[in-house]
Amino acid sequence: MAVDYLSALNSKGSGLNITQLVDSLVKAETEPKKKLLNDKIDKQTSQISALGEVASELDTLKTNVLTFKDKTKLVTSSADTNTTLSVTSPSIAKAFTSDINISALATSQTLEFTGFSLPTSTSGSGTITIDFGTWITSASTDVDSLFSNSSVSANTSLGSPTSHSSLGGTITIATAGGGNQSSTVFTVVGTDMAGNSMTETITGATGGNTATGSKVFKTVTSITPGSTVGSGAVTIGHAAATFGPNTAKTSSTVTISSGATLSSIANSLSQVSGVSASVVNKGDGTYSLLVRSDTGQSNAIKMTVSEASGDAGLATFDTTSDNATHQTAAATNATLSVDGATLYRTSNSISDIFDGYTLDITKTTSSAFRISSSLDKSSALTVLKDFLTTINSTREILNDFTRVGSNTQEAGVLKGNVAVSSIKDGINKIITDGIVGYGNDKLYLSELGVRTSTDGKLSVNETIFNSQLDSDSTVFDAIFNSLFSSDSSYLKVEASIGSSNPTPGSYSYSSDGSTASLEGIGMTAKTESDGTSYFISSGTASNSAGIKITPSQTVNSANIFYGRSMVHQLETFLTNSLTSSGILTKSQSNADTKLNDLNNELLSIDDKVKILTTRYKTQFGAMESVVTSLKSTGEYLDNLITAWNDND
Repeated sequence: MAVDYLSALNSKGSGLNITQLVDSLVKAETEPKKKLLNDKIDKQTSQISALGEVASELDTLKTNVLTFKDKTKLVTSSADTNTTLSVTSPSIAKAFTSDINISALATSQTLEFTGFSLPTSTSGSGTITIDFGTWITSASTDVDSLFSNSSVSANTSLGSPTSHSSLGGTITIATAGGGNQSSTVFTVVGTDMAGNSMTETITGATGGNTATGSKVFKTVTSITPGSTVGSGAVTIGHAAATFGPNTAKTSSTVTISSGATLSSIANSLSQVSGVSASVVNKGDGTYSLLVRSDTGQSNAIKMTVSEASGDAGLATFDTTSDNATHQTAAATNATLSVDGATLYRTSNSISDIFDGYTLDITKTTSSAFRISSSLDKSSALTVLKDFLTTINSTREILNDFTRVGSNTQEAGVLKGNVAVSSIKDGINKIITDGIVGYGNDKLYLSELGVRTSTDGKLSVNETIFNSQLDSDSTVFDAIFNSLFSSDSSYLKVEASIGSSNPTPGSYSYSSDGSTASLEGIGMTAKTESDGTSYFISSGTASNSAGIKITPSQTVNSANIFYGRSMVHQLETFLTNSLTSSGILTKSQSNADTKLNDLNNELLSIDDKVKILTTRYKTQFGAMESVVTSLKSTGEYLDNLITAWNDND
């Protein structure tokens, strides 16, 4: 009980415990509202905590879902233990069997510069220009290797040149005596020593003279004079070269400062892509600089030095004329036979023979061996089961939080929360809706035998699953692999860039061979470095932008498909839900704001308690004054009456 010091001091007052009375009145007026607010604050705090758990669970689901991206239903095998075949792009990988034989591995060029006393030895200053390409050792000059005594007509190809597997030289155009082709510009089309498409224009010569180009050709497919031509026949051949640049790679120039050591030169060279350099101790009291290229014949290195005036010595590293003197190992291609066809590759990790696969070779073989890829229903079933377990776990948590409640079960903390309910519905929609872009018909998870059990969990009927994979395994890809495809086997369809994201569905393709369109919108014709023609969908076509189509022959019409997998859809949905502007973040922000408002409202009640207490105490203080005054008056009258009576 509160001690009422005021009443104790004022013994002539009402005798009431004013402090206790005031406290009781204030509590009667504020406690119900305070309890209601505290209950709301507790509920709101629980909801905020639950929303945090939901966000954490969705983030975990997103991480887990990403582990299922590009899962394969295929298993690879190799009869040679030194050769491995791996699925690197499940969306385009198909089952196959092939016999291969490896006769050579791709190697790097190694250059050695010897005779240095220490790694700190210096060798002058200047620049070192590095070119990449092929060192040519067996080419010979042939003045009529392509055309002999050919007539020249404006804008008309000279015809088909004599075929050569490797010219290895610059083009020479000799004009017959008495003629004059000095006004004629010849366009030479062919390939460089790496097989990249290459074009050069060469102006002809006067009679009896020869014009020579500057580019080194491996093959020539056509030579066409321009609109202005002179007189006289031409004979066209080539002059042998020693080095043929790889036009797909860019030259680099390294600046070597005065006083640079052997070690610092090695470090500078290593900064160039396609080059690695190091200083090695020979063990005989000297050191060497080793310079290595990437693997592949066309990735060899030519080093051209320009010495700084007055600081000679850097020319030690020039290989333009004495490559063989420094070369300890030549750059070579891998050579392998695939089903009888001889192929050459610049790397021992080969990803352009079997679509969707990478072949890694580490040793040559003496005979053919088999590699294969086949449907693996057992591992595919395991992948699907693991995926369903991941989905079930999150769905169970979301269901618990949003449970309506019953006589036997409490409602979930987030019952009625629009954001969480929307996310739960969104996940369920992705799982149950048909997936487009994998052919003419929608595909469903249920086609793999997935069912919803009585407890709400997803499970798979293994018999139906195996039967579906035997008949058509495309639905498995629809779950795990986003996929470009076509109903024409002569069209290779893929993303034009890594960020391509067209709208899933079907697109009508038409082409006359030189031009093409997608959904009636013209595509851009382009050519790969090896001469392969392809088409890119227009960037102005918002739905179909980012599609690359490579025809192996003219296809007049076909359907192009792009399917966005269920895993891809889930990833995108979860990412959007969890962003700072996503529905869940907004819900969390709204919940925090509401809690803050409730706390402020609670503080206002505390302020009201103080105000009411002060007011009631003032009012009861005034009452006490009146009562005290009345009592004093009463005592005075009592005393007066008593005195009167005594006088009588």
